[in-house]
Amino acid sequence: MRKKRASGSPGTHDTPFIPGSVWWIDVSSTDPAGSRDFYAGLFGWSYQVDPDPRRRLYTTALLTGRPVAGLAGVPLPARWPAAWMVYLASANIEYTAQVFTQGGGRVLAGPVDVPGQGRMLAGVDPTGAVIGFWQPAGRWMVHTTGPGALSWAELNTWDGPRADEFFATLFGYRQRQIGDGIEVDYTTWSRGGRTMLGRLQMNEDWACPDDLGAHWLPYFAVDPRSGIDAAVDRVLELGGWVDFDPYDSELGRIARVADPSGAAFALIDPTQRLEPATDLPVGSAGVDDPYDD
Repeated sequence: MRKKRASGSPGTHDTPFIPGSVWWIDVSSTDPAGSRDFYAGLFGWSYQVDPDPRRRLYTTALLTGRPVAGLAGVPLPARWPAAWMVYLASANIEYTAQVFTQGGGRVLAGPVDVPGQGRMLAGVDPTGAVIGFWQPAGRWMVHTTGPGALSWAELNTWDGPRADEFFATLFGYRQRQIGDGIEVDYTTWSRGGRTMLGRLQMNEDWACPDDLGAHWLPYFAVDPRSGIDAAVDRVLELGGWVDFDPYDSELGRIARVADPSGAAFALIDPTQRLEPATDLPVGSAGVDDPYDD
């Protein structure tokens, strides 16, 4: 069942190093070659394969020559389903791991050295979402400008207050409720005056399927000249599928889709925005959902 949704303010520019900001994203796949074809056809990405055998042919996706994401295969049978992974910047990965576990998180891997790139940690937060952390060795980071690049990232969870508390302790985020806190429970997380991430409280009416677990969702900008609906059609042509049909919001026109391996992500055209509703309580976030239930 489709429900009204809110989202945080999508970013439009590359950001400097700030602990707690998104530093990198990558996607796992049961068919790496097929995934490369899918994202190349959807976003125009090109690829650079890491020759280091320790990286297991990890592929870096490029847009106009700048890194936008990583693609990696998963062993069969896979320990985890194909999914997008968000990595948050850390100034001290050992300290991040300590605070992460003390707060109720569970470390899955690391801290481990990534040759030439820094140090990485992966874990599961107390609400069940897999999250990564990256202590960079240099200035390399995800490119976040223009169509085909990351625009926003949000945590979808069944326990919003717990997630807010946990990550505020981890990175000192200032958090703001932009929904009504009941029908739409959505907080934005910021540091240093910069809004970085969002957190959506899932409910039984919103989640599809009903047993959908907590997860991070990246948003990718689409070219406003072609629009979100054409991008969704392209997803279907390339073998992906649509979880939420395009709908309008005050933040842009949005759709939630998945690649052929099942990794979910969102598409957004921030140029197509609704005027803010005037009959909603202060702090509410209204959207025009075509399913409007």
